[in-house]
Amino acid sequence: MTRSVSVLVAGALTTLAMLVGCGSSQSGDNANTRLEAIVSQGVVQIQGSKDLEKLRAELFRTLARLRTVHGTTPAARRSRALAILGFQATLRGIESRLAFTRNDSGNVEAATRDAILADRSLKKGASLLRAAGRALGVRIGTLNGY
Repeated sequence: MTRSVSVLVAGALTTLAMLVGCGSSQSGDNANTRLEAIVSQGVVQIQGSKDLEKLRAELFRTLARLRTVHGTTPAARRSRALAILGFQATLRGIESRLAFTRNDSGNVEAATRDAILADRSLKKGASLLRAAGRALGVRIGTLNGY
């Protein structure tokens, strides 16, 4: 009787281990899918927004959601890191554009500095987001001229 109980327990533990393993791969696929959706949504926000204040707020929320998701594959983890850097650079560029329109009326030197910083940051952000898309297998085209 003891042998049959140990065989039964071993079978139950094996089944449990298989179920736990299946669950983790499904949640991993779900995390990667969520990551792809968040990056795609952020790109759509950049491409579709003309209001910089609204876009800034949307990208802050997108960046916060992106930080909660962790990829399960090396490509997904790399994509997440690139996307975070890309959205941060894009936010810097947006903030420089906002500073240009708010504070630089009549100050040519400050306006030039803000315009250059905005251009560099937006270009870098677009490049990083395209690299993040490539890592996920998603094509990301031009982002507002960059």
